[in-house]
Amino acid sequence: MPNIDRVNSELAKQIGLIIDRKIKDPRVQGMLTVTAVRTTPDLKYAKVYVSYYGDEDKRDQTFSALNNCAGFVRNELKSVVKLRLIPTLTFIYDDTALYAAEMSKLIDKAKSTMVYFEDDEQTDPQ
Repeated sequence: MPNIDRVNSELAKQIGLIIDRKIKDPRVQGMLTVTAVRTTPDLKYAKVYVSYYGDEDKRDQTFSALNNCAGFVRNELKSVVKLRLIPTLTFIYDDTALYAAEMSKLIDKAKSTMVYFEDDEQTDPQ
């Protein structure tokens, strides 16, 4: 049985290349990056997490098109990945980068509004 982490890593790499180079669907717009792949232990199903940078209004349309192209991507994987069984793919929007940027802004805002007090030298009352 292949190491599942190596399988996930290889699938992520190859799916990213297929999305970038072979999908010609005009509904797939914006910059897409495969951030992770989570495959079930039996290799029948895989969730493909994809970050999206582009027009937010077209994000749903892009992911709908990606899921419609899942069969094509799976078929292309058969020729580049040496697995007995190629998993059924489901594409999921990964908002981790957006969330991280938002948290970073909040931390920067909190830092900028902090008031720093100098230590007053207090004498010992004795």
